[in-house]
Amino acid sequence: MIIRAFEYFFDFKCIADKCEDTCCAGWEIDIDDKSYESYMQVPGEFGERLKNSIKTYDVSEEDGYEEIYEQHGFILDDDLRCPFLDKCGLCELYSTLGEGALCEVCTNTPRNFLEYGKTREISISASCPESARLLYASPEKLVICEKTTDEEFPFEEDEEELAFAGYLKEARDAAIDILQSREYDIKNRIEVFLLFAEKVQDRINRMDLDPIVDDDTDRLNELKETAKKGCKDIEPEEDNDIYRNFLMRLSIYSGLASIGDAWKETVEAMYELFADEEGAGPEEQKNAYINAVSGVRQVMKSEKREYEYEHLAVYYAFLLLARCVDDRDFLSRAKLVKMSCEFGRDMDALIFARTGHFSKADREKNARIYAREVEHSEENLYDLHEEILFS
Repeated sequence: MIIRAFEYFFDFKCIADKCEDTCCAGWEIDIDDKSYESYMQVPGEFGERLKNSIKTYDVSEEDGYEEIYEQHGFILDDDLRCPFLDKCGLCELYSTLGEGALCEVCTNTPRNFLEYGKTREISISASCPESARLLYASPEKLVICEKTTDEEFPFEEDEEELAFAGYLKEARDAAIDILQSREYDIKNRIEVFLLFAEKVQDRINRMDLDPIVDDDTDRLNELKETAKKGCKDIEPEEDNDIYRNFLMRLSIYSGLASIGDAWKETVEAMYELFADEEGAGPEEQKNAYINAVSGVRQVMKSEKREYEYEHLAVYYAFLLLARCVDDRDFLSRAKLVKMSCEFGRDMDALIFARTGHFSKADREKNARIYAREVEHSEENLYDLHEEILFS
């Protein structure tokens, strides 16, 4: 099987107690059935403590919970921390029973997996501080690497599925190439990336009647090169359009279920500084937002950090676009990539408005807050997808 990931993935290692955050607090921690059965066999005092720290989810059979999700999870303390996270930020299950005792979610976090086309794609969620640091560590373009392993691909794919998987991978890589075309402004690249995604979606929509053919890759390359040339022709947005689009994003993102105080505080602060509760804003708040966006742009340009927004866009393009392998909705994922970049900029503008500066550490922190809110909540991803489809 082929493993595909960003190059920095292979340098990632959990820094455990040295981490300023933790994966072991702030959300439910589900236990897979195999780990649950193993935990029930642990003897002695620690085994009793383990058994007493596990709950069975109270969900009726009609909900189909047992068919989709795990049936058990750890009972979190009042601060929503795992009962086996010690005061030093280390896992007592790991230290007492060994690495093999970790349940699937703890073993895999903060990794995201997608399997298609005889390939497993892996990304490390930017909700992890060390992952966020690696994401923005170098100004060089993010590189996607492939490695071959002896592991068997876990399911069968027919010829049509493999053909679509190949096309999807080529389309995603072409989209990333547009985002990494540094001869053009990153904002223009993102706009053209979305136009390119519309063309790809048109092709996907025709596939039932017009199967993939060998020269589709050539067509993609031609389309990509044409799209890249269009980057220079994007007209700058007027201030009123910039602000109106911000208010629309704020309305959408403020409606998500909040995961953690940092997200709630961020949204509340945006309303306080940049908009009123009705989703409008007097001239003073509009100017505050426009000035903050401009201030961040100037900081990024003067410090040669514009690549950070490129990395943000490429990160979400790699994470999201190929996930249309089942529903074939490439365009909606591309729109979410664009929205993620723009709301990331909104979050950065908030920091600049508050402090008058904006550091790489600020960008890493905002990446963590956003990733935790969006990547770790199927409910929020669903709601964003619905907004994109119908609004």
